Amino acid sequence: MAMAVVASAAAGTLLTSGQAMAATAAPDSDSTRAGAVVASATRTDDVTPVSAGVAPGTSAGTVSMQAADGSGLGMALPADQDRAGVRTGDGTVVYPGAIEGGSVAVQQLGDGGTRALVTLDSAAAAADFRFRIDLPEGARLEQRADGSVEVVRAEQSLGRFEAPWAKDANGKPVTTGYRIEGSTLVQHVEVGADTAFPVVADPTWKGVWNRLQAASKKSSEQAVLGAVGGCVVGSIGAGAGCGPGAATGAVGGAVKGGIEGFLKGK
Repeated sequence: MAMAVVASAAAGTLLTSGQAMAATAAPDSDSTRAGAVVASATRTDDVTPVSAGVAPGTSAGTVSMQAADGSGLGMALPADQDRAGVRTGDGTVVYPGAIEGGSVAVQQLGDGGTRALVTLDSAAAAADFRFRIDLPEGARLEQRADGSVEVVRAEQSLGRFEAPWAKDANGKPVTTGYRIEGSTLVQHVEVGADTAFPVVADPTWKGVWNRLQAASKKSSEQAVLGAVGGCVVGSIGAGAGCGPGAATGAVGGAVKGGIEGFLKGK
């Protein structure tokens, strides 16, 4: 059965040197196919056009991303061929033929995340894809129990690569996972005899979004604790009653928790 792993969307604009988008080019069959596979696999409702300076002009370059504290980090694409990027109709940047038997692509997400995608066009393609991460000074990669990989500095979360996923042309999940080799994130994709290609696999980076989620969670937790404490104080200490005390305590707890969650990232 024909097989493939995909990472892109419908093509239209050619990227040249550096990060700049230079000229509009007619899509060729390779970029059109790669783009269509990625669009089908990822759905594009959460994709926004890749901003200038995020995707490299060629697959030999580095994807620029932002950590939760505002510092920058880079992700090298797992390319073994230097191919020019082509911007698709939905804003994805695809690099057809950047790997043996496949392609890579970059997407920017509406919540601030960044997604790299790998397309395997046959079982002959590699099973391991190495993403070198240019970390902020003092930061390191840490594996989490849910399969995600977090970037941590001084015990503070700067963001994370979400648990990886991969699926075949029929939408069937394909076994995949990360391992860490120094500052390199390696994604292993395990295809089988019944895998229908193309298969799409991705690492997705969430920086600021990770912090906002943590802030929301911590805010809710502290609001409950604040409400309970405020009720006790209002009823016994101040004599104001449970209702006013709880309301005041909840507001204070929510603010405190939100700040703590955003600063700590958890």
